Amino acid sequence: MSDPDQSKAAPPTPDQPRTGTKAPSPAPEQPQIGTSVKVALIGALASVVVGWVLAPWIELFRTLPLHVQLWLPPGIGIAVAGLLYVPALRRFFRRHVKVIRFGLLALAGAGLTTVVWAAFQTIAADDQCPAPTELRLVTAPENAAELTSRARLYAQENQIDGCPSLRMTVAVAPPPVHLPDAFNNEWEWREDRRDQPYARLYGLQPDAWIATTPAEPDELRAGGLKSLGDSASDIGVGQDQLVLAMTEQRREELGRHMSEPDRYSFKRVWDVLTTKMGMAVARPFPETSVAALIGTSDVFRGRGLPEKKYGAAEQELVGNGLGADTVTSLLCAFDGLAKEAAAAGSGDPKVALLVPGHSVDDYNAGRIADCPGTGASTRLIAVRHHDLSVLDYRYVGVTWPGQRSAGREALVEHFGRWLRSHPMFPNVPVSSRLEVDEERLGQLKKLLLDQLRPQLDLRLIIDTSGSADRPVRVQAAEALRAQLRMLGPRDRVQAFGLHSRTKGGRAELTAIAGRTGRQQLGTVAVEIENTAFDQWDAPASAGLAELGGDEAVPAPVVLLTDGRLFDNEGGGDAASALAGALDGTATVSGLYVVVFGQDQCAVTTLPGTSKPYHCVTAGTSPDKAITRAIITVRGWR
Repeated sequence: MSDPDQSKAAPPTPDQPRTGTKAPSPAPEQPQIGTSVKVALIGALASVVVGWVLAPWIELFRTLPLHVQLWLPPGIGIAVAGLLYVPALRRFFRRHVKVIRFGLLALAGAGLTTVVWAAFQTIAADDQCPAPTELRLVTAPENAAELTSRARLYAQENQIDGCPSLRMTVAVAPPPVHLPDAFNNEWEWREDRRDQPYARLYGLQPDAWIATTPAEPDELRAGGLKSLGDSASDIGVGQDQLVLAMTEQRREELGRHMSEPDRYSFKRVWDVLTTKMGMAVARPFPETSVAALIGTSDVFRGRGLPEKKYGAAEQELVGNGLGADTVTSLLCAFDGLAKEAAAAGSGDPKVALLVPGHSVDDYNAGRIADCPGTGASTRLIAVRHHDLSVLDYRYVGVTWPGQRSAGREALVEHFGRWLRSHPMFPNVPVSSRLEVDEERLGQLKKLLLDQLRPQLDLRLIIDTSGSADRPVRVQAAEALRAQLRMLGPRDRVQAFGLHSRTKGGRAELTAIAGRTGRQQLGTVAVEIENTAFDQWDAPASAGLAELGGDEAVPAPVVLLTDGRLFDNEGGGDAASALAGALDGTATVSGLYVVVFGQDQCAVTTLPGTSKPYHCVTAGTSPDKAITRAIITVRGWR
């Protein structure tokens, strides 16, 4: 049975027509196509206006660093979103929502058009921009970061119609002992391989060289070098000064003895540091760093040493030098030392570094190449003294035979003038007038290389086990070839292979190359490459005992290994076994280990032995590791 009210019609609502009345037809909708066209036209017009207004800002945006470019747009968006939470702005938005929505659509169209235009410009840039001219620069390792920054700024300032007109390349110059050969041999490194001449470039031939002192190019010119321009064309592009750098803790300790060290003699400052405070003064090797060469002269002169004491003073500097061959490697080594001291809670290292003043700023700012994070926990303070030399950086143009170009030479000269008006290290104070001349530099080189460096009878023990084949053989041979200028005419080198024929068997020491001079280093390297690396590891201590020999003067040993030799020492105590073997071999004056293929030394110290021991990793620069080894062991007699 149905509900009686179910069939009744519902009463009409006020807006509903009554039965029998025709409902009015709905108003026709406004055409959406017309609105879209209107918005598109306004957006296109707005894009032209916005593009015209933003053009200079876009150019400015392109010059900003990449990290700023990435964060600026989101930052602006966040700022705008934050403004919408202001009550007055929210009420204004609600009151004019239609107008604002229409404006946003127009701006979106303008933005889309601008983005498409910018993308097209970027894609087509390679076709529109001509190939830039390359300008190649070299300088000492500690100056590379600053010169790179200056080169980037110069390239940005010299764009043509938004296109880079220059490609600036900054590289590290060869060590000072290699520079004469590099310039005389058209930047080629010449050596012998299998008694045949072989040459390779040090890198791209430079168009200009930033020397640490005007004495450097003057000395090369005095030797008849033709590739460098006249000395009158050299341009001064900055000044710096050598300093003694130490941690804040050590500077405060020095302040208790002398608040202003520059008021005292250098000898007095040195005696306080080394005697009263028990500190060591470290500097890189003079053979591989001009700054260290100049600093060595300052130390000898400032301490008032007679010439007969130069040898002992130099050996002290070598021993304290942390095995560093450049200013940057010295700062890296000090950073590692500081971190170890912090972890052990033993206080800051008792080491003062003899380095250029700007390198202290680089260290504190974390700008040291291949050593990120310096200065994060331990900062350095520069202690200046008037007896430490001024470093007068000179911009020197280089012209190679058969490669003269008027346009390139004009560009080299223009960059030099620009660099003079935008000098390197402008904020580094200079408190000294002590400059370096050609005569002083030449005398010091001769003194160090010919007199203070004793004759070296170097014995190489090379791990010829199968595990050392890949990391040691080729790298060790190449690194040895690079040592031609590190060895003097009286120096001699021998090479031996260390292995065992069976696992855990007796150690065997086989001759790879007999005693030979530096001119035959290429032949020694070839013999190493031709040696079979297919035996078992043998204990390094047994290798030392097998070495023996009849040398009237004990000679140092440099061991090249992948590090697994240390795992084969009897009883598992490699340090004690090596110490015993070193003390028990009268013909060995010390052991220097270079580990290839690993980032750490398994045996860092040898307790209980009076003979020197040092262990380093080859890292990514085996040639530098061997250089450090040669200079360090030269005094182990």
